Amino acid sequence: MPPKDATSIVRRPPFGANPNVGERGSDTQRRILSAALDVFAEVGFSGAGVELITTRAGCSRPAFYQYFSSKDDVFWTLAGGLGQEMVALGGRLEPITPDAAGVATLAGWIDEFIGLYEDYAPVFSAFQAASRDHESLARGSSSISDRLGAALVGAFPTDRRAAGGAGLATGIVAVLIRCSFYWQHMPGAIDRQRLVDGLALIVHRLFLGPLDGVNVASSPTRRRRRPPPAPDRPAPGDERTLRPRGEQTRQRLLDAGAKVLPARGYHDARVDDVVELAGISHGSFYRYFANKEDFFRVLAEEASTDLIDLLDQFPADVHPGALRPWLEDWFSTYDANGGVISTWQEIHGPDPDLLSFSQQVAAAALARLADVLDQRGFGDPLVDALALLALVERIPYSVFTLGFTDRHDAIDAMVVIIRRGFLGLADAGGR
Repeated sequence: MPPKDATSIVRRPPFGANPNVGERGSDTQRRILSAALDVFAEVGFSGAGVELITTRAGCSRPAFYQYFSSKDDVFWTLAGGLGQEMVALGGRLEPITPDAAGVATLAGWIDEFIGLYEDYAPVFSAFQAASRDHESLARGSSSISDRLGAALVGAFPTDRRAAGGAGLATGIVAVLIRCSFYWQHMPGAIDRQRLVDGLALIVHRLFLGPLDGVNVASSPTRRRRRPPPAPDRPAPGDERTLRPRGEQTRQRLLDAGAKVLPARGYHDARVDDVVELAGISHGSFYRYFANKEDFFRVLAEEASTDLIDLLDQFPADVHPGALRPWLEDWFSTYDANGGVISTWQEIHGPDPDLLSFSQQVAAAALARLADVLDQRGFGDPLVDALALLALVERIPYSVFTLGFTDRHDAIDAMVVIIRRGFLGLADAGGR
């Protein structure tokens, strides 16, 4: 629920000579905000409309327009409330000591963060779609993340703190957001307290280094097993074997889709946009794909195959000389595929095939990363794999889609986060 002071409770001009409202008006505005959260959760930002929001809120359209100019205005009001809550959360973080008490402090704070995500999950999920026409407002959210990250860095002792703390903290905030999303959309997959405890240990190791008996504890090593295979890639279109020219045409369409989808979003992207960019006729499009939904599934499946193949190549040699080139390849592959994986969270409505596929991708990726992390001899491989997946998915999204950070700086930070936070290495990772 949005906080009571998320907005100044005033009427928009020209509704009334006096813009201030009483208790009844305040209640109406809060009901609209609460209803908007529910509507964004059910149908997404693109599917939401003023009529849906007012029906859920039990108020008229004129009443709505006394307080908000559009659904976008409602969304950014909610986002402003979220920003206030995040800043307040940063202010409540107590000093983190290099002992078990420090880990416990972190765990309590991360649990609060996940609770905040639960309250505002529709805002987080709709952010990408809502940001496309409001770049300046979207960039304002970057400063909120930076302030939360600064509060996190400031909680650690100066003399024990990892170098480059601001960039590391911003990366960790992104991981906390994405892990909260994974946890919410994987019911029963992992216990909340187990997730909280594992994330606290990662953050504690990152900023204070490995401390035996504090943030690095022995764990039984399981036998290495073969990861599940990547989901099968469907045959194109009508399942014919394509001639070289047909394969080239189909690939041109997919390449165009990898540019259109991140730019316009799943719901607003049109077949017209794809064929225009590809320089191909509508008729040719429908030779290979039944509709936009079929096209998106194929695009997502091909992108997932490329990324899972790269996960299989995650360097067993964790020296930064091996890790950095792998991250460069990962960023290039993510960019080439248009960040299609990150658009999944925009999809609303019944699509059991896509849901099943996304679950298969997540299972395959988690198993591969857990096998790598299981060789450390400490930590919780499942929680740490979930967090590592969040890192390698969310940071490129912040670079390419949101434009919050520079690619080179992002890779520098990721090298340190992986080496210190996930692998428990004491050095700074060759920055």
